[in-house]
Amino acid sequence: MPRMWGGVLLALALSVGQPSEPALALELRVFNGPEEVTAQTRIAVHRAGDRGKPLILIEPGRAVLTADVPPGIYDVQAIRLKDGRVVSIRWAERLVVMAYPDEKGHHLEVINFQPGFGALEVRRRDQVRPDLEVYGPTDHARSVGTALPGVGSVLFVLPAGVYDLLTRKNGASAWHTGVEVPADRTRFWLVPDSEAAVRPESAPRSTGPGTAPAR
Repeated sequence: MPRMWGGVLLALALSVGQPSEPALALELRVFNGPEEVTAQTRIAVHRAGDRGKPLILIEPGRAVLTADVPPGIYDVQAIRLKDGRVVSIRWAERLVVMAYPDEKGHHLEVINFQPGFGALEVRRRDQVRPDLEVYGPTDHARSVGTALPGVGSVLFVLPAGVYDLLTRKNGASAWHTGVEVPADRTRFWLVPDSEAAVRPESAPRSTGPGTAPAR
């Protein structure tokens, strides 16, 4: 999928990390609670601990904000604008952007203006967009959250907490219980390959979280 650039991108001094390290596509999505406000948000990417001149400035106006950055640790300032006025400012600190093997060089970070929310990004190893639903741990009658499409992934923006996932693959379904969505962080979860995890929808089982921790 081609990359899209959000507004005016000013690459000022991309000197973080080793010169020999390949750049990664850093995608930033911004929410106000469950509502996506990416297109209303100005983004400034800084080296971690340095809030002077930003490395990258992305102006509002696009639904997808992506920039190529070296692997490293970043602080990101998000400023929400409505009718030309600043309505919210949020700093996301020490975001670790590394070449995780199952991300294929595309790293997503979600910023939320409301405290107490986190994000869950789910991928399959074959890069096919996964089919799944998210449920509260005590109520499997009704799913919570809306699956938002991503680059070879789906994204859920949820109040921080523990959830159960129902995945469907090759005509079968599996429950995965106890998946934690941390506050103010993006949790990356890889759908397990093992067919041993496949169970009927009526029989939930704890298989543990996926292979990657919260970032």
